[in-house]
Amino acid sequence: MAEMGAGDFEPIERSSVAEQVAKKLLDLVRTKNLKPGDQLPPERELAAAMQVSRPSVREALRGLQILGVLKVRQGGGIFVSSLEASDLLGPLQLLITLNEDNVNALYESRKLIDGGIGRMAAERITAEELARLKNLLVLQRGLLDDPIGFRVSDVEFHRRIAEATENPFLVRVSTSLYILGMEYRRIAAETPGVLGQSFRDHEQILAALEARDADAAEAAMVRHMTNVHQSTVDAMDIKT
Repeated sequence: MAEMGAGDFEPIERSSVAEQVAKKLLDLVRTKNLKPGDQLPPERELAAAMQVSRPSVREALRGLQILGVLKVRQGGGIFVSSLEASDLLGPLQLLITLNEDNVNALYESRKLIDGGIGRMAAERITAEELARLKNLLVLQRGLLDDPIGFRVSDVEFHRRIAEATENPFLVRVSTSLYILGMEYRRIAAETPGVLGQSFRDHEQILAALEARDADAAEAAMVRHMTNVHQSTVDAMDIKT
């Protein structure tokens, strides 16, 4: 058996007190002891309860705010955020900027995920959910000259289809990928013809869902992602 010396081991890094406080708070959120909208005790009380210094608590809270887990409300008080993807992906969006190298990877992922969502939704969607999607398309028809309004309804359209899968993991993943592409979708939405194409894509997706045709729903969603991919690339060219 070979002998091992001190040089064979990497040094073990001790986490700071602030990191330990942050991990404890994250555990409370993960186990739902702290829920979205809950207000945290004052810094002084947290420090006493955890038997750490107030500066350590302050550093932990600041870090969790940067991550989007906690939010400071006007008038005082620190609260657990909604924990929606838009809150948690905010910091990530500052680090991941779409460019020629990764935009293709993003939409390759969306074709795979959203295509699968379309297939699963066709098998599980309820009559009530189909009725809501129909109402959304009626609304979208009147928003073809309103890029902001259309984008809001677009988020809702894709969210409702994802939720029809009854799979919370797919909902979170698809929403996260959607948000990461929003920077250039704002530009694309103002490009003539783009909203009209998206609306036609939505009509085809809904028709496939109504027919409970899983193959057609997957294909319609992939076509939609292909069109969105192309208009996003065009929007990136406009910006650059």
